[in-house]
Amino acid sequence: MVRAMRMAALTAAVIGAVVLPAFAEQNRPRVAVLNFENNSTWTYWGEHLGRAAADELVTQLLKDGRFTVVERAQLDAVLAEQRLGATGAVDAGTAAKIGRILGVQYILTGSITQFSVERTSVGIRAFGGIGGSVANAESKLDVRLINTETAEIVLAAEGQGNKRMGGGSFRGTGAERTFEQGAAQEALRPAIEQVVAQLGARAGELQAAMPAAPAGQIVGMKGDLVYINRGQAAGVQVGQRFAVSRVVDEIKDADGTVLDRVVDRVGVLEVTQVLSQSAICRIVDGDVRVNDTIEAE
Repeated sequence: MVRAMRMAALTAAVIGAVVLPAFAEQNRPRVAVLNFENNSTWTYWGEHLGRAAADELVTQLLKDGRFTVVERAQLDAVLAEQRLGATGAVDAGTAAKIGRILGVQYILTGSITQFSVERTSVGIRAFGGIGGSVANAESKLDVRLINTETAEIVLAAEGQGNKRMGGGSFRGTGAERTFEQGAAQEALRPAIEQVVAQLGARAGELQAAMPAAPAGQIVGMKGDLVYINRGQAAGVQVGQRFAVSRVVDEIKDADGTVLDRVVDRVGVLEVTQVLSQSAICRIVDGDVRVNDTIEAE
């Protein structure tokens, strides 16, 4: 009996260790980060600087742990499919549309308003011409957090930083012309850390106010194939199963206003092929129809 109780307690602890973090992740604000616009006078690296800023912001958000961040590859796939550039030059309405496709509650976008790198070279002739250089990078950026349901800018944050780096050629790179992502991210990091601190301070408020993720739905059928509006961008995988539900009745008042809807589970789908924004499924059980809603089992 004692051994059985110990095993039960151990099992509960293991389940808790697995389930609770997953539950916490589901309840964190889900965001995607667009490339920044480079509005600074530092044009040598062009649009690369905006992507470096976005990549560093993703890294710092993941380290912070209070947000769930969509992978860059998923975002790039949506941008390509929607024929949108990766420069970050999108308005709030377009950003919200991208967010809805990805199934995120918020989109982060912004601009680099100031960026510069100044190098100072030093050398000592007495020791055979040994020399090096010190680079001082200054950065300033503005970030906007957009609600994907309303296209409203719900938070604006800014950061500025100064980073001093040593090295013969700015971490092995001629800073004036040649782009090196690692060096750019390092130069931008102090400003981005400030932005993440501001976002993190509002994470609880954002979580409480975040819009619901768009409903999953059956959008088409062809023979035995069922098409759903969830794909790689939403983390769908081959073999994953979805429960299918349908509104079977509505309860209305005397004026015809719908008070409640009666929903029944009508089937189960299994994913056989995943595309960027959709997936193809087979029917495992039940009788499903277009416009039925789906929910991961």
